[in-house]
Amino acid sequence: MPHPDDETLAAGTVIAEHVAAGRDVHILLLTRGERSVVLEALNGGPAVGWWGVRHDPAVEGYEPLTEADFGAARYRELVAAVGCMGVPADKIHEAGLPNEGVTINSAKAAIVATANQIGGDVGLWAPSHTVDNHTDHLAAGRAVRQLGTDDPVRWWDRRYYVLPMYWSDARLSQVDWWWDTPNNADVAARARNAVRAYQGWSPRTGSYAIGWQSTYAPFRTIEQTPKSMVHR
Repeated sequence: MPHPDDETLAAGTVIAEHVAAGRDVHILLLTRGERSVVLEALNGGPAVGWWGVRHDPAVEGYEPLTEADFGAARYRELVAAVGCMGVPADKIHEAGLPNEGVTINSAKAAIVATANQIGGDVGLWAPSHTVDNHTDHLAAGRAVRQLGTDDPVRWWDRRYYVLPMYWSDARLSQVDWWWDTPNNADVAARARNAVRAYQGWSPRTGSYAIGWQSTYAPFRTIEQTPKSMVHR
């Protein structure tokens, strides 16, 4: 996953289903997503849509955040979210790549290193290599695609998810996509609960609802109807 919240927005249903099926699910976080308009907003900058008014750290009870503080808060949201899906914190791996600086080669190296650490037959899930606009997402998806080209035997199981903001994108005609919907009520509840992990606002304990302030409309889509759009 290039950034915290990608896993919940795009693959929450998929992850919860794989955990429920007894598979060993690991999360590779390429960056902590330190560069975001929400950081500026939390520090008193322009208001973001969901919050609606300007933040005032002094009044709301927290010190202005550094990029490191912000990244740590985003990581805590991710840990909480994947925990809702059934993935423990020790199954989260970090590459430590720069936000908005992920390259195909750096993503490939991080994926291979993590797969070697895990061992066994590792299937790969990544952002779409075609239906996306974010450079970090595209680099991650294209890294997985290149790995499959380089070694189709080792990396035989590769799939890609499409974030909700692209579910009506014209580029979908270029891929053979399908919906992955929850196969039972437990999976649906876990996907919804992961969304709620990004809503927590408690600045005195280090929770700033970053995911929700960043992309609240796609989160609402998943909360209302949990599902994932997938292609090969």
